[in-house]
Amino acid sequence: MIYRVMDIKSLTLLAATLALAGCASYDGRGLRPGMSTEAEVRGVMGPPAVVFDNPDGSRRMAYPRGPLGTDTFMADIGADGRVVSVRNVLNDETFHQVQPGMTRDEILRLIGPPGETMGFPRAGRYAWDYRFVDTWGYRAIFSVTFDASDRVVSKITQRIDRERRGAL
Repeated sequence: MIYRVMDIKSLTLLAATLALAGCASYDGRGLRPGMSTEAEVRGVMGPPAVVFDNPDGSRRMAYPRGPLGTDTFMADIGADGRVVSVRNVLNDETFHQVQPGMTRDEILRLIGPPGETMGFPRAGRYAWDYRFVDTWGYRAIFSVTFDASDRVVSKITQRIDRERRGAL
């Protein structure tokens, strides 16, 4: 076998290219509200997991970074085809919006696809779980429980780590 050793310059260039590509595709960094188009969002972030079309011609595209990831980015596109916003929705602010009685579809549109699901057949219920980093920097799970008619009956957040993300 013949192995080729890359020189330092080529290796550095490759590492920088991979790092930039990873950053750009992960959270939509570089996309500009009012300027960037839906095609640019797809080019930077890839194909969305789910697309929600709105009656006014606008749309929301979900980009979950899971199932064990802690981010789901929603790219909101205006009726003109331009980016309105790109933001991570797995956070306490979004979870506070979840209320009993909301439908499964409303939760999907608000938070995106769950990282994990669990059924409770005897109770006629099921739960969707989302891993995220809470306001204080701890990894946690947000869980929303639905009844048999696909309506929210409860929600809970639980920390899964005792140490903050990035702590030594």
